[in-house]
Amino acid sequence: MIGYLKLKSTENELYESEYLNELENKKTFISRIQYHVCKYYYKFLVKIKYYLNIITVKQVYNAYILILPLKSISENNRMKKCINNVQKIIKQYNIQTLVIEEKLKKNPVIGQMIQNEEKKVHILDGRGVMPYLVKEIFEFLLEKYNTKLEMEDLCICVKEYKPLYIDNILHLLHYCKNINIITKNIKQFQTLADKIEEKENIIITVTNNKKKSLKKSKLIVNFDFEEEELKKYTIFREAIILTINENGFYESSTYSGIQIRNVEIDTSEDIKEFFSKYNLLEGCSLTTLYESLMNKKENFEQIKSRMEADEIRIIKLYGKNGILWKLYEFSWQIFKNLVY
Repeated sequence: MIGYLKLKSTENELYESEYLNELENKKTFISRIQYHVCKYYYKFLVKIKYYLNIITVKQVYNAYILILPLKSISENNRMKKCINNVQKIIKQYNIQTLVIEEKLKKNPVIGQMIQNEEKKVHILDGRGVMPYLVKEIFEFLLEKYNTKLEMEDLCICVKEYKPLYIDNILHLLHYCKNINIITKNIKQFQTLADKIEEKENIIITVTNNKKKSLKKSKLIVNFDFEEEELKKYTIFREAIILTINENGFYESSTYSGIQIRNVEIDTSEDIKEFFSKYNLLEGCSLTTLYESLMNKKENFEQIKSRMEADEIRIIKLYGKNGILWKLYEFSWQIFKNLVY
């Protein structure tokens, strides 16, 4: 079950019925009287919710929206009491995946809750869309500098023989000049490479040479290498690294390239209207909201097809210190060295 945690946008949002709107639309004498009586009653309930730290829970399809009776994150004492109630609701409704409003994440009480709950509840951050957009991420970046992915070699760092990683390899081999797989699991991935060569007549290099395999690699995607594992390899100092594994961010005093850690996407108007209807779009990342809609039990091609139907496109890339696009404006010489 998915939950969305947010601050209240308006008092009306805390009303747990649409009855007031129905009365307002009737416009008869009796309905106007009923409307004003109900409005005062609902306003009274909102005050009660504030003073008793009651969380408003609204079910939307197969998800729950949890609305705090607060408009600001500065009320720490009240926030603590609200979050205690949120944790009870998470257990009551068996919420296993949670989207948290960006503003709320800045509150230390929420930060502590995230640490306490992260082993029980998966808190989305938008990075879950990245394994399905590897081609689009590199294309977005390379397009800005008048080059194409099909002109570049791509190195894939991967340990586990998972369907998601295999499907990515099978997808990407049609869009890159060459694919090189860097792995400890030589036997399984070499078998895959042999099958691809036999069926597609495309040669894929499988290696685990720590000194040479990444030494000249301009484009790298790290699916599941940990940071310490990646540091054992000699990496081209100006490489572009797309990091899928959240524990695989590469740090080195000799590295001055571009590392993509997250993305921002745009979607169809229908998707945005759906989240706007429930006042989620103004406070939550659209990328994270879209991730909450994804059924990751579907196979790679099904999710890619759904993304295409939903008009998913990359609009920003993020690195360690924020939006990478600002970095690109000052990194033309670095990128020139990579491309030419």
